[in-house]
Amino acid sequence: MSPPSIFCPKKLKNLEKSGEGHANDSSPISRLPDEIILLILNRLIDLKTLCFCYLVSKRFSSIVLQVDAISFASPVLNPKISDKNTIPSRSFLRMISSLYGESFLSAYRFLIKFKGVKSLCIELLAPGHRAVDSRLFKWKVKFTKKIESFIFLWPNSLCDKDGLCVNGNGDEEESLQLIGDLFQKKRVLSFQCLQDIMALHVMLLYLVNDLPMLEEVSISDLERRGRLSLSGKNLSGVKEWVHSASETVLNRINVPTILRNCYIPVLKLPVSGYEMKGIYFCIMEMKDIEGGNEFLMSSENGGSEDKEESAYTEAIMEILKKHKGMMLTRNLWWNLNEDAGQHARLQFRILEP
Repeated sequence: MSPPSIFCPKKLKNLEKSGEGHANDSSPISRLPDEIILLILNRLIDLKTLCFCYLVSKRFSSIVLQVDAISFASPVLNPKISDKNTIPSRSFLRMISSLYGESFLSAYRFLIKFKGVKSLCIELLAPGHRAVDSRLFKWKVKFTKKIESFIFLWPNSLCDKDGLCVNGNGDEEESLQLIGDLFQKKRVLSFQCLQDIMALHVMLLYLVNDLPMLEEVSISDLERRGRLSLSGKNLSGVKEWVHSASETVLNRINVPTILRNCYIPVLKLPVSGYEMKGIYFCIMEMKDIEGGNEFLMSSENGGSEDKEESAYTEAIMEILKKHKGMMLTRNLWWNLNEDAGQHARLQFRILEP
């Protein structure tokens, strides 16, 4: 059994009490000026390590909160519920607790003490993905104050230019029945993925609101499936909007209303040299927002990519360029059921044309 997290609420409270005094004045580090200590702390970045430093003494606690860069990675720890349809509801903190556990909620409360932080990177394991034993699916999202476009791609296999499978089973033959079953399974997961992203998006908006000095912020999936990130003029625009928005507006659910999806047996990627087989691909967009592909290559919403991630970006661009005509287009109907106790649930239905 893994040891309890430093961010366990009871443990954190006890450690805060134990650190109420001052560090030993005879220690070498205590004789350093605050500016030097801050330079050292600014190189630590990890939130858990900063928490330990924060608990050393009152002097350290005041210096720690001045750091300008933080990174934090956390799995889903002891969530209260396992309903994959749970989305942001009336209480943001309740949503965090239910989806990511009390330990993460405690870490989040500590995080927003850092009012001067400029760079923030959070990695989370999305709750809707815990039961999925596959690293093959990836997603990208175009957003600012609301999610405008969501792209989901899940191949059965990914092979390099020498024919060696990086992921999946490239030699697997598929029957029509198997293709149909996988298509349905992947489509359902794409909706679960989107609902996880809705929760992450609300979290990002609250972080922008609570941390006024942010210059760049990223919330990504621990399995490297996708990320939400903001910087530059996009972040400035979101800051301006959230600072004038009420809590009701921040929690408002905006969902895509158009679904385009298709199945592609084999896709060769000339630039990266990879080959994908058995691809399920979908785009979900807002009806009143005209989609564009430029965000796929944007560093603000895409970040730096390794070779495999670049292959996925290339695959999306190839599909949009050469296979867009084979996509089935459907309207989406969403039902927000707020009678399911304290957690609202979002249900979807695909409408036939």
